[in-house]
Amino acid sequence: MRQFITIALLSALPTLSFAHTASPFLLPEVFDSKSDSVSFQSSITVEKFFVPSRNFKTSYQVTNPNGKTESINAAAELKKFNIAEFNLNDDGTYRIRTKEATGNPTKYALIDGHWLRVRPPRPANAAPMQQPPANAEQKAPQQAPANQPPRFVAEDQVPANAKTVQTTNIYIAESFVTKGKPSPIPNVENKGFEFKFLTHPNELFTGESLKAQVLMNGKAVPNLEVDVFKGASSYQPNAKRDQPPVKTNAKGEVEVKFNEAGIYLITTAYPEASPDSTKQPAAQTYTYSVTVEVTE
Repeated sequence: MRQFITIALLSALPTLSFAHTASPFLLPEVFDSKSDSVSFQSSITVEKFFVPSRNFKTSYQVTNPNGKTESINAAAELKKFNIAEFNLNDDGTYRIRTKEATGNPTKYALIDGHWLRVRPPRPANAAPMQQPPANAEQKAPQQAPANQPPRFVAEDQVPANAKTVQTTNIYIAESFVTKGKPSPIPNVENKGFEFKFLTHPNELFTGESLKAQVLMNGKAVPNLEVDVFKGASSYQPNAKRDQPPVKTNAKGEVEVKFNEAGIYLITTAYPEASPDSTKQPAAQTYTYSVTVEVTE
């Protein structure tokens, strides 16, 4: 059974402001095709896959069943998502992947032994903060526990002699489309952050699992939490999107079991954010996702 996604429909979906997990994603219009071409969408989703929240700048790499890779650009760049397309000239499995995509850099400052995230100043032309009605109940501002250091600092409050670092978040989003019968997918390159699929991502069925090994520069990444979200549109506000997270084992292997048919976003970040603010943040972080379809 094939699941079709209408990309035009997604253009009307709202931005979400209350969630906390942001991930890039690629969403093909179809995962199993008989056509000569396929289009797909890319965006950032904020915990509500597949509702696009904001766009990010990227080009794409498409690897065909013969192992040849070509770069393509978006056919349309909108505020919340891109749309692109490519030809399916041969039978087999195609991999789509973002290329040279990064999020906004994050600045940290070392203050009193803790690395605090630096918040940029509020733009002069920004809309004024909304004030509560005059008759609204006044509440004291919520204070952090006395033993908990602050997590943020305003840019104009950073001491002139404070040590600062900047981190870069690399976005990697990929998906797979098959025309005809599935074919072997590209091997990992043992460079950077990668998922080495032990299960073909276009041969997933209910009651079965997707298995993969998570690698960083070719070495296994153990004990890494991986989040799983089931796709639903904004017309399904009460749909249960988030699924139980899973973790990689000592060999970096992860298994995601699917109990229902649908489209799933599997996403993770490396290295995971440390709750210990005395440790210097990594200079480079990765946010990865793969989008798959599970059929009955």
